[in-house]
Amino acid sequence: MLSLRTMHRRAARVLPEVVQTSGVIGDAIEPDQLAALLFPLRRKSSGAIRFRLSKATADALGSQPMQCLQQATQARAALGRRREPFRYRPWRMVRVPACWLELAGAGHVAHASVEAYFTTKTDGKALVVVIPTALLAVYFWKD
Repeated sequence: MLSLRTMHRRAARVLPEVVQTSGVIGDAIEPDQLAALLFPLRRKSSGAIRFRLSKATADALGSQPMQCLQQATQARAALGRRREPFRYRPWRMVRVPACWLELAGAGHVAHASVEAYFTTKTDGKALVVVIPTALLAVYFWKD
């Protein structure tokens, strides 16, 4: 089994460089889903992995989030046998109900809703959601 540190290092390759994280939230992914994400073979898979957003990234997003994310349209590195890192569409902002964060295990939030930022892979098979106030980033995929 991979350590959380190794899991974080490998899984963070799907995120743009601007989205720095300090670790994964360990109970957020099943081992077979993680294997499908990190070592894609010729099988279809789906899942999600939650990351703890770094304080520095949350602070940077706090002042001018859309400017910060504007150039974040490429994953850090390629996965598996892919030669090129994933490409992402332009980022968008949406307000999400605070209760969603509680369901995601991010804890209680004092406001009724919070700002979230999201992008999708150009092929539509993955979604990255960043919620700076909750120090949360989530990568969802469906091949």
